[in-house]
Amino acid sequence: MMAKSNRTGGPKTDQGKLASSRNAIKTGSYSSLIILPGESEEDFRLLEEQFFKDFSPQDVAQSAMVRSLAVITWKKLRAEKIEHAGLIRTLSSPFDLTDYHKLNLPFGRHRGDVVLEWIKRLSDSAIQTWAVAIKSAQHCLVSFPTVAQLQALEASSPFLYQYFVDAGEKVKPANNGPSYWASARIKTYDGQAHDFIRYYLDQFLKDHEVETWVIDHLDELKQGIKEMKEARLLRFLQQKDIQRVHDDLDRSFYRTLNELRNHQKWRRDESAIDVTDAEDTKDAKDT
Repeated sequence: MMAKSNRTGGPKTDQGKLASSRNAIKTGSYSSLIILPGESEEDFRLLEEQFFKDFSPQDVAQSAMVRSLAVITWKKLRAEKIEHAGLIRTLSSPFDLTDYHKLNLPFGRHRGDVVLEWIKRLSDSAIQTWAVAIKSAQHCLVSFPTVAQLQALEASSPFLYQYFVDAGEKVKPANNGPSYWASARIKTYDGQAHDFIRYYLDQFLKDHEVETWVIDHLDELKQGIKEMKEARLLRFLQQKDIQRVHDDLDRSFYRTLNELRNHQKWRRDESAIDVTDAEDTKDAKDT
């Protein structure tokens, strides 16, 4: 007596069958469902109509093959969208510890992830704004700025100039501006007196130590991030599943296209009128 099989034969209800078919959806390239959740049925219908217009099927068999070509193309487009989205995620995802070790930069006491994420999310123009502000602050610490030089910061480094404006508001002078900043002395909580400009220049650089370190190592960081992104891109493109999906869909497309062309040729041959026998008969009568 044969042992009873443990196989259930698959889902029996409509809901079960639908759930089972959805479980097979990964990239959607091998799914029996044509329109996946979130996709536009109207877009597929337009694509399908274009295929029917281009190939003008003459019978049911040709119509089925033309529709298969539309479905395969739809899945190819879907695979490309999924690949593009995955690539964007890969290149924009946060760097991990492996990335930091590969970069091998002397982050010192700064956290590598903080440094890299800071530079990663800034545009070139924003980085340039920071660079000008930090270099200006460092220069002013070495050579005490004049009123005119402080006033010039409003145009050359608005970011640093605004920092001094905000600092002056904390002291609440009668005339908050370059003249006050260049001459004022302030007392800190420990009772010590400091030049306003030197104190807040020091404070500015302390508040932005990470940014200062980034600006000093900007070229190394940019090159490191570029290399890490290139390595991620290479790993992504080397994933076998991605290329396999494209290859499978391409094979299916051209196999179906070849079958369609063969069928169209067969149909033309079947409908062609053979005039050879008629001409032979005519020639025989003439002789």
